[in-house]
Amino acid sequence: MNDPLRPVVYAYTAVCEALSATATGSCIRDRDGTVLAVSGAPAAALNAVISPDLDPDPDVIEELAAGAGPTGLPWSIKVRGVPGQRVTEVAYRHGLTRVTTQPLMIRRPDAGVPARTTGGSPRVVPLRDDEFDLYVTTLAEGFEAPREVFDTLVPPGLPGMEGITYYLAWVDGVPVGTGMAAVSGDLLGVYNIAVLPGHRRQGHGRAITTEIVRAGQEIGATTAYLYSSGSAEHVYASAGFRTAEMLTSFAAPE
Repeated sequence: MNDPLRPVVYAYTAVCEALSATATGSCIRDRDGTVLAVSGAPAAALNAVISPDLDPDPDVIEELAAGAGPTGLPWSIKVRGVPGQRVTEVAYRHGLTRVTTQPLMIRRPDAGVPARTTGGSPRVVPLRDDEFDLYVTTLAEGFEAPREVFDTLVPPGLPGMEGITYYLAWVDGVPVGTGMAAVSGDLLGVYNIAVLPGHRRQGHGRAITTEIVRAGQEIGATTAYLYSSGSAEHVYASAGFRTAEMLTSFAAPE
């Protein structure tokens, strides 16, 4: 099957697998590339069965789902595009009846090198070893989520993982935002873009994103990808990303 986006989604599943392996050691990759990645965080989106295929195998998803429920953590099933009936039935059998979607956005090589932002833009720099706790605090505040979600998701062993770089954004000596880059060959995954509530609507999210893209291009990662929330889609579009497809997630009702 001609599926030019599969390498991108496969790279995404590989990042989820690597982070979960470091955080909890709980991850399984099936023969077809579908992964069960359990981060240990108390959030359904962060413990997931994820398929990189346009036509996922419902039997494989069922097999991996059987291992997700007993963890006692909220979890989800994620598939590309519009899920088929059998995949939907698997999700519903496990009580995952809340359906949401996220746009997969791609920034292709022909978008060029993003222009550096100036003026009041933040200084975006890689995380130092002694800034780990500050990063997690800023990330939690930026996503307006409990700190314990990110204590598990971003454990101390993660900084320094091959291909992964964490970023803090600073304005006047104060951290105002975060980001994470995951590089695999010519692919750059952009994650954890968060800006503190009091510093939003000033272009900081776009500045963090473009600086991560620039750094990735310098080491040969010419195609960037990310999964956006619907509300942030316009921010990434202004940085040269374009929506390529949707990711459908099944989770238990809140």
